[in-house]
Amino acid sequence: MAGRIGRASAVAVTLALAWLLLALPNQVSAFGRLGQWFPPLELPLLLMALWCVPRRAARFVAPIMAVALLLLAVIKLADMVALQAYWRIFDPISDWRLIGPGWNVLSGTVGAEKAGLLAVGLVAVLLSILMLMTIGLLLLTRYGGPDSPSRLRVTLWSITGGLLLVSLSGFIRPDGAHPGESSRLVVEHVAQSRQNLQDLAALKEHAEQDPIAGMPAGKLLSGLKGHDVLFVFIESYGRTVLEDPRYAGVVRSRMTAIDDELGQVGFGARSAWLVSPTVGGQSWLAHATLQSGLWINSQRRYNWLLGTGRVSLARLFNRAGWRTLAVEPALTREWLANRYYRFDQVYDARNLGYEGEPFNWVTMPDQYTYAALQRLELADTERAPVMAEIATLSSHAPWTPIPPLIDWTQVGDGRIFNQWARAGDPPDVVWQDSERVRAQYLKSIDYALETLASFVTHYGNDNLVVIAMGDHQPASIITGEGASMDVPVHVMTRDASVLNQFDAWGWRVGMLPDQDSARWGMDALRQRLIEGFGAP
Repeated sequence: MAGRIGRASAVAVTLALAWLLLALPNQVSAFGRLGQWFPPLELPLLLMALWCVPRRAARFVAPIMAVALLLLAVIKLADMVALQAYWRIFDPISDWRLIGPGWNVLSGTVGAEKAGLLAVGLVAVLLSILMLMTIGLLLLTRYGGPDSPSRLRVTLWSITGGLLLVSLSGFIRPDGAHPGESSRLVVEHVAQSRQNLQDLAALKEHAEQDPIAGMPAGKLLSGLKGHDVLFVFIESYGRTVLEDPRYAGVVRSRMTAIDDELGQVGFGARSAWLVSPTVGGQSWLAHATLQSGLWINSQRRYNWLLGTGRVSLARLFNRAGWRTLAVEPALTREWLANRYYRFDQVYDARNLGYEGEPFNWVTMPDQYTYAALQRLELADTERAPVMAEIATLSSHAPWTPIPPLIDWTQVGDGRIFNQWARAGDPPDVVWQDSERVRAQYLKSIDYALETLASFVTHYGNDNLVVIAMGDHQPASIITGEGASMDVPVHVMTRDASVLNQFDAWGWRVGMLPDQDSARWGMDALRQRLIEGFGAP
């Protein structure tokens, strides 16, 4: 009797789990939709398929079904994360490479021990579900298959047929939920993969057409000769901060103050918009888009690009006589991507000389990064001009804690920042309140902009050209639904001839772009610079 109850319980749990896994939506907003939890069409169909195969074959089919259901649930959960962070569904072919960067952010935010416990807990839950599903489906093969008692078989098939009819009635429901949601999702992922392959083939053809690659060195970027050109990526700096009322007041006031500070030391600024290829993360896609002049909006395209001979912007500057630098404080190991970019020197967390404590995942504050660049390269007056790509970090999630801007003479080896590295509540406390998260994000952006402007006004000279841009919009917890993928871009310099070229392109005077400012894809900037500042 006890064994019969146990088997019946296992079957009930299996059916409930299968229902849950099949009905589970792939986006957070669908959880509150009542129709989402209507009987999924796939459940009765799977049961019928299981009972139609011979019992010996069913022993192999049942575990395969259990694995398939679990993988489906994992893809749905991955979609939830991708849609919240990147505004797109998960790409299982290439996005698995994000596991490493994701782990680095998680462990740097909550600590390696907590991250490890979360990972172990997740694996344990998934394995438990797999085991329960496998056992339950194997038991179900006994009850509804051709070898089961006829009365039990008829009862189960009748219930399953009724469930099928109820599921099919979902096609006429007005709430928008689809009874075959899981099947639709699988089809959507397959279609996306096919479309990605077609788009990649078109991109490969376009990449071969690059007249800039053969331009003589004497004509390359002659309008910028003798200038240090710094391309600064401000992490998670998107159009939202200038237009969303929750952030715009603070950021616009900061921009007005920056305009005043720049003017006092003879600098002018021009601003516009760029469309980023990514959102919420994967900053390297934005870097690759700028460098290659190609639309690198997926990990699949990025992986392909690194194996091509497409000439990077860094190589073009190098050919024209610049010493090229990549300043990447987030990197903690060898940067294999530089085999494509070919920067002369890569500065990362290992050789920037920072002796202070990290700010959770953020290895060092922006002010130290700029100070190190000044000390290691820009202070030398006998050098060749420098072209640098700088990827700042202080406005990267989790956005806490944020240090104040200090006197540049006090920066030293960075240990002065230790007093703020653990200030305030830790991320796992702050992130329990979305309003606090948004407040910390705003604070981080304000700090990033203030620090960049201070660096320019403190160390800038007549030969400095700074082109600063957001790498991408932040995740939807910051922007809300329906935000654009635009990021602000600014140029700061004392050279009027450089500013005049940006004027001709429709960039707005000052640090605040408006609705009439130029708006380009980030992939267009490479060609614009080469054409605008090259010799005829």
